[in-house]
Amino acid sequence: MNQQKEREEDFVQLCKALGHETRFAIIRLLLERKKFCGDLVQELNLPQSTVSHHLKILKNSGLVVAEEQGTWVCYEVDLKRMGEMKRFLEQLIV
Repeated sequence: MNQQKEREEDFVQLCKALGHETRFAIIRLLLERKKFCGDLVQELNLPQSTVSHHLKILKNSGLVVAEEQGTWVCYEVDLKRMGEMKRFLEQLIV
């Protein structure tokens, strides 16, 4: 498979990861600052299991990274990955 096709498939996976309103809301909250899962549960008013499920999808896509802090896990947006998505979009528009 050529490099362009791989990039397109990667972009599609990123879009799928962002294609759910809960995951989009998580990204918006994480762009404000790093947060623990419990913070997101409280802010989104959703069950912990639901938030964890969506965090797993975002993490698998590379859009979110997790940092263990003792028994807690802190999440943040991977700005480098978001930049890749932005550049791909910019190339499509030109």
